[in-house]
Amino acid sequence: MHHEYKETADLTRIMGGHEIWLGEARLNADQAEVALIYGDNMRPDGSLDPKRINPTVYKPDGSTLKPTVSSEKDKHRLTFPCAGDGCYTAIVDLVPVIITQDKEGYHIGPKYQFKNVTYSGAIIQMAKRILSVGEARPELKEPVHGILEIVPRKLGFAQGEDAEIMVFYEGKPLAEAEVKAISEKEGKLMAETKTDDQGCAKIPLTVAGDWMFKVLHRDPTKKVNDEFDTTNFVTTLVVEAV
Repeated sequence: MHHEYKETADLTRIMGGHEIWLGEARLNADQAEVALIYGDNMRPDGSLDPKRINPTVYKPDGSTLKPTVSSEKDKHRLTFPCAGDGCYTAIVDLVPVIITQDKEGYHIGPKYQFKNVTYSGAIIQMAKRILSVGEARPELKEPVHGILEIVPRKLGFAQGEDAEIMVFYEGKPLAEAEVKAISEKEGKLMAETKTDDQGCAKIPLTVAGDWMFKVLHRDPTKKVNDEFDTTNFVTTLVVEAV
């Protein structure tokens, strides 16, 4: 990691729709690589301080490993070994931040640092991507990590197919969760829907390439009176339509 690396991402833009996602997935022999990107509508817009990044890879047997992280101008690359066939789930958690709003706009910091506060919330961001090695195509049903998580029904989708996903919060299906679907090829929001009573949703994959599903869930019960009034969980899942 370059010792002169500096954060360029404006984290207050999270309030306007920015997020993190895992893109540019590659498999080279027994090594996997995915890129962690910060931006909007699958377009990079600054890069994060590596100290904020907490990556974990879940191996097919359920054990975990820590990938190697290298930093570039507008992304970070996670590299890890794939020793056998099966699903390797890469997940990144960001160190939480508190974003507070007053009449001058958004700021990073707890609400006691500002006057005339109109909003203050903790932001917890997560990004996920599943890489399949070999011929295994298991049906996916359960979350593996994180308080808010998107689980695809299967690995791999075809262009023109409906992607079926499930949204979980604290390990339970989350009904009425708003799901946004963005195409990397188009660089824009392509579909928006809500989960049903079982936490399930279907999204039509109208073009080929990577798609990002994004869910935001606000929990006002998770607050600290002098610091923030709610906790916002933001999670993304990237899948490929071929």
